[in-house]
This record gives sequence, C-alpha cells and structure tokens, in this order.
Amino acid sequence: MWNARVVVFVLILIVNCVNCKRFETRCKLVRELLKIGMPNDMFLGQWVCLIEKSSNRETRTFTVKPSGKRFYGIYQIPQQWCRENKRGGGCNIACEDLLDDDIRDDTACAVQIAKLEGFKYWPQWTARCKNDYFITNEIYKCPDLIRMSTKRKMISSETASLPRYKRSFHSRRKRFVYRQIYKVNALAV
Repeated sequence: MWNARVVVFVLILIVNCVNCKRFETRCKLVRELLKIGMPNDMFLGQWVCLIEKSSNRETRTFTVKPSGKRFYGIYQIPQQWCRENKRGGGCNIACEDLLDDDIRDDTACAVQIAKLEGFKYWPQWTARCKNDYFITNEIYKCPDLIRMSTKRKMISSETASLPRYKRSFHSRRKRFVYRQIYKVNALAV
C-alpha cells in the first residue's frame, strides 16, 4: 500500500512538471520578455539573471521558506505583494495568478517591486547577479536580438541623426578626444 502511494505521488509530480512552462534557453526567455513589453535596456540581463537564479526559468515555481514565507512564480514574488485566493497585496493580484504560464502579470508586479525597492529587494539577485554581467553579455548573442551592447547602442544613437559623412568625422573626433583624455590620465599617474 505504501508503494502505491509513492507511485501516485511521483506521477502527480511528473504531471505538474509537464504542465509547467519552462523556458529552455535564455534566448527564448528574452524573446518572451520583449514580446510582453519589457524594454530592451541594460537591465534586461539583470532580469534574466534574477529569473534564472530564483526559479530556474520555470513559471510555476512555488517556494515556502522555513520561516513560513511563501514565494510565487518565475520571479519568486513574496506573498506580501499578492493575496491568496483573491486579488490584493502590493501588486493587487491573486498569488495563484503568479503560478500560471502567462508571465505578463508576473512581470508587471516584478517591475513595480523593482521601481519601489530596486533589484536589491530580491536576495537571489544580491547574492548571485549583482556585479555579474555574464548573462547580460550572453543574451546579446541571441540570434534574434539586436547584436549591440548597451554601450554601443548609446554611441550609435548619438550619431544616428547625423548625415553619413559627418558620422565618420564625429567618430574620429571622439576617438581623438578619448586618446587625449587617456594620455592626460596616464601622465597623472
């Protein structure tokens, strides 16, 4: 009888894992985040890192800490931001809605938390993503994304409004100025 219970329990776990949406690659996750409206800025890599380190890119991740605190969804949002069985909390959302495959509401709540508290609100981000730009560099290698780092994007947006013949002059002038600054800094040391 005990073995039958174990088999039933294992089958339930397998069915739950089959139903849960998991983004197999970072590129698929980034594609989904961009599709739902997350801006393609320098924080996109930080969001992907947070998702990877907190929920392993699985939408139905549910965690209960020894202290009794509950965390929901792909961003592992604490229960104070949602309410069980009805809408409420800081994000005015039901906690069960954070466990479905639609990550639009999860992302809206996570962005709201980040605006109020910053990324430091998530201990996983502080411990495993802060000052780690490996994932940020990796996502810009995705074939369907713009292949520009954020630094290149800022430089190209400055020169994009200039006519083509002025762009090359502008970039040569900028390199000259940077070399002069480097020489002054080298002499000061």
